[in-house]
Amino acid sequence: MREYIFVFGREPELSFLEAASYFQSHDINFKLVEWKNEIAIFLLEDMDFELLIKRLGGTVKIAEVFAEYKYSGRENKLNYGISVYSGNETKLRNFLESEFKKERVKALFRKPRDKVFMPSEIFAKGLTEFVVYGKYCARTIAVFNPKDYKERDETRPRQILLHQVSLRLARILVNLSFAKHNLLDPFCGVGTILQEAMISGIDVYGVDIDSESIEASKENLNWLRGRYNLKNNFKVIKGDSGKLTAYFKRDEIHAVATEPDLGPYYKKMPSREKVDDAVKRLENLYLNFFLELRQVMKKKGKVAIVLPRLKYKNGCRDINVERVIKGTGFEMFIADKKIKLPIISKGRFLDRMIYVFEAA
Repeated sequence: MREYIFVFGREPELSFLEAASYFQSHDINFKLVEWKNEIAIFLLEDMDFELLIKRLGGTVKIAEVFAEYKYSGRENKLNYGISVYSGNETKLRNFLESEFKKERVKALFRKPRDKVFMPSEIFAKGLTEFVVYGKYCARTIAVFNPKDYKERDETRPRQILLHQVSLRLARILVNLSFAKHNLLDPFCGVGTILQEAMISGIDVYGVDIDSESIEASKENLNWLRGRYNLKNNFKVIKGDSGKLTAYFKRDEIHAVATEPDLGPYYKKMPSREKVDDAVKRLENLYLNFFLELRQVMKKKGKVAIVLPRLKYKNGCRDINVERVIKGTGFEMFIADKKIKLPIISKGRFLDRMIYVFEAA
């Protein structure tokens, strides 16, 4: 096993939990060496790290820690740069310049626009990147490519902005759900979570009460299957998330990832009364969903779900999670004890509270 530096994007707690969940669900042997803010160092066996970073939604870079470095490229020239997350680049830069000189490599040193190189810079400059983090020196071996998400998001045939989650969050939710065989999104909208699961080779089911969303989801998933030559299956159903036993057999569902109805879309800050009414309606919706889901979900199956914190002029209201899951057969699940749920993603009119539950 070797040490690898993982550089997380925004909401590093969420990204760390996603990585830990992915390793556990895919039986990847790992050990955490260190984690602070956006940097985690894991002990891992060698694997396809370029594929891994495509599978993770919250990891920006993966770098392999080294004690010695030998240039193994075929060309005698390269552009390189150093991103310093903690410490100083001088020692590493001097070492690299010495090695490149020995290997007779024409190495052009580049500086980042900011403190560290962004993925777009690395791709644009064809850069070989090195990372300094305290006592650790590492070579970047995998980088998140924002063009992949942009292409997948902008070229799919159907968009309904009020009914879709970001691709990044969709992928994170899939990984938090421990999905391997099949996955259900019971509030599927245009199929964003379903498509990210399909790309990972998972069979998917979608349910939505809105006819337009169901048609959009079918179109998008058919397009995705052709675009990426996927062989796995999907099925989307116009239906009610509170009537799942009408659509699925007992123990048929292995994992759930979803961003459900989060309440009304406000153009200005609502009153306390409006928020109270919305919370009451949503709690009933979620309770009925969990009661039905337990009848069709495999024991130990995971549910990665976004619940809202609704804001009003002088305060906010959370969903009463204890009320929502009490007596439903679900309990809170945390893949790593260093994380406390929910993880909160802040917004203007609502905050997204990310939970994971397990079927008892």
